[in-house]
Amino acid sequence: MRTEELIQAPATDAQPVRRLRPVAVRVVGWAVLATVSLIVVMMIMGVRRDLDDALDHADFAFELALLIVTAMSAAVGALVVSIPGAEQRALVRWAPIVGALACVVWAAGELAMAFASGAPIGRLTFAWHCVYKTASVAAVPGVALFLMVRHAAPLRAAWAGLLAVLATAAVGVLGANTICPNDRPLHMLLWHVAPLMLFAALGAALGSWLLRSTPRRR
Repeated sequence: MRTEELIQAPATDAQPVRRLRPVAVRVVGWAVLATVSLIVVMMIMGVRRDLDDALDHADFAFELALLIVTAMSAAVGALVVSIPGAEQRALVRWAPIVGALACVVWAAGELAMAFASGAPIGRLTFAWHCVYKTASVAAVPGVALFLMVRHAAPLRAAWAGLLAVLATAAVGVLGANTICPNDRPLHMLLWHVAPLMLFAALGAALGSWLLRSTPRRR
């Protein structure tokens, strides 16, 4: 094959490339989908009867705010990390991790305060139904965010997967908090908030597996 043919061959075989939408547009679209998923699951499973009273408590509202910040920052991080060249930004990678750790520390602090004051902390029981509630809320936005990341070209697949799962897990925990009537500190820490870090670790492994070979976008 002549040199001219070797040069022209890649151009001939190349497929048309569609430019990605801006990160802000994709994040807003994902947030709307996550909100709809949350509302639908809440309508199906029902919300805790004392939700109005719980929202009046600053500690409950603050934890929900932390989860929202974690979810949105992780979604932004997952989409930014999936863009070649932008994955070097340490802030977009570590800010969601700090947010998730803050959720865990806050829940652990509430447990410690309840224990110190003699308030009920709850019993150490298995509550897989709360994991089911979290997964039910997170399933649709999780798949959607993974597809959005896959449509880019993540060079750090583990980071992209970690942040994508962390974002959706935070939404799932937000749903579990509004559905589950058990708000004892021990239960909240072990079965609502602490699994965030486990989901993040699983997301890193899942990202390395699913996002290792992805189509490139410009």
